[in-house]
Amino acid sequence: MTNERKIWEAAMLLIEQHGIAAAEVAHREALKRRGRDDELTRFVWFWIARFAAEILRSTPSEEESVH
Repeated sequence: MTNERKIWEAAMLLIEQHGIAAAEVAHREALKRRGRDDELTRFVWFWIARFAAEILRSTPSEEESVH
């Protein structure tokens, strides 16, 4: 499994738990890690936030019609 796939799955889990706030939750987690030794974990949280935002942006609202 690729790292991108794992990050996508983490974003999906976060969306299931937090709904439309998922991207913001991931972003806050990344910011909490600022200045710590594990920069990779911080960047992974930023990637999760970006993926969550992309997934949520591509999800149509109830008012939008889907063909």
